[in-house]
Amino acid sequence: MTEIDGFAMRPRWRPGINVFDWYDEGYRIVGELRARFPDVHVKPEFAQYVFSVNERRESMGLVPVSLPNEPKAGHISITELLHPK
Repeated sequence: MTEIDGFAMRPRWRPGINVFDWYDEGYRIVGELRARFPDVHVKPEFAQYVFSVNERRESMGLVPVSLPNEPKAGHISITELLHPK
């Protein structure tokens, strides 16, 4: 797998790997851990290896981000996100 710089591109996996099966299995494991340890907050951090930053933000109901000096309609600048006024 190759990680991508930026917010819109997904990480690239080697050919032949079913990324979505891997993702579904990760959520199955997270579900088991949450059921077994209800007082622990289990975070599905593995999603960053399947979906882009903006896909994950949008699935959480958050505004997508763009790089500084690359404004996009409906996006928030990463600078503004990291350093709100």
